[in-house]
Amino acid sequence: MFYDYIYILPGIFLFLVISLFFIRRPDIVVKKPKLGIRAARLIYTDQHESKKDPNVEYGKVLYSPKYDLRGKPDYIFEKILSKNLIPVELKSATIKEDNIQPYEGDLMQLAAYFLIIEDVYKKRPKEGRLIYNNYMFIIKNTWFLRRKVKNLLADMRDMLKNGEQNVNPSYVKCRYCICKGTVCEFYGED
Repeated sequence: MFYDYIYILPGIFLFLVISLFFIRRPDIVVKKPKLGIRAARLIYTDQHESKKDPNVEYGKVLYSPKYDLRGKPDYIFEKILSKNLIPVELKSATIKEDNIQPYEGDLMQLAAYFLIIEDVYKKRPKEGRLIYNNYMFIIKNTWFLRRKVKNLLADMRDMLKNGEQNVNPSYVKCRYCICKGTVCEFYGED
């Protein structure tokens, strides 16, 4: 009877190993807001400090010739052991409790910083952070997110070139937009 299990155990073990390989962490992790990053040092900030650390870049506009993008993330941390770069963007907004996810524009801003940092520092960030008043989102730098921001940049450049825009308003996309009830021609009135 014991010998019957010997033949089954390797199959169960193999199944568990394969299952763990295909189980992924979510692309966005939600936590309580916290600025610091454990086992990391600050290498860049857009703040102008009176007392300056010689190992930190202060207030420099980062430019990516590859993507023709400029930006100033609030902070960039470097993990001490792995040397991974982590951009951190602080937001003054509060996330509504009925929809706990980062705002789309903020997510695209962080994704653009991923591209800029990769080109400037020659390292692809694995993740970044959006910190709001009540939540912090740890966002993985996925292929899907990169593709989305590249498509958005192409659409914006086309719009600037020919003056035409392709707008697809919807309640889901527009309900938290800062332009709703102001300049938007689709949702000018609530």
